[in-house]
Amino acid sequence: MAIYAYALIGLIVGILARVVLPSTRLVGLWGSALLGAVGGIIGGLISSAIAPVSATSAVHPLGIVLAVAISALVSVGLIVVTRSKRFA
Repeated sequence: MAIYAYALIGLIVGILARVVLPSTRLVGLWGSALLGAVGGIIGGLISSAIAPVSATSAVHPLGIVLAVAISALVSVGLIVVTRSKRFA
């Protein structure tokens, strides 16, 4: 059940990344939210691999930290990569 919590954390981080960074045309609000959720799930799975003692059934601080960090990296990374560059 902790996977849902990690996905929710990632969803929130993805939305915050979308609000904080300038908008792009390729990735919308829902796209950023879904990227954050995927990053949160990946962070939760990595934390369960590092500390396997019931990490998938309970939310641990390591899982929260990894979910936030990885979902922020995924969301911000894609927004930065898809940002159009203007040349003078």
